Amino acid sequence: FPELSVDSPIENFVFVKDWLQSIFDIIGCSGKPAKQLFIAVDEMFTNIAHYAYQDVGKVYFKASFNADDKNLKISIIDNGDKYNPLDKPDPDIAQRIKDKTVGGLGIFMTKKMVDKIEYARVDNSNVLILLKKIN
Repeated sequence: FPELSVDSPIENFVFVKDWLQSIFDIIGCSGKPAKQLFIAVDEMFTNIAHYAYQDVGKVYFKASFNADDKNLKISIIDNGDKYNPLDKPDPDIAQRIKDKTVGGLGIFMTKKMVDKIEYARVDNSNVLILLKKIN
């Protein structure tokens, strides 16, 4: 699969979306799994765009697909400040609605949209891996 490198400003998500659609076209992914992955990748890119860099940095995307078990793996890599989004506890949704709290739901939504999410800090980079079974 082709890899993608984009600058971190949020308006560059259009390039990420096109890249992701090209991956889906190659493996024949559509419908609910595709929508869920679009949301998950959008949420993670948005977090990087807003918080990873003091200024502008690079965000790298890689994909692989295991045809035997139908798992699509999306790796999102940035060289920003160390941040493991999985360390953040899941929010109490009912309390957030009651208090009208805004923000902080991106990683929670992402966890619900993918089958597995992993984080590692490798060579001063944040590496977030999203795994999704494609029917």
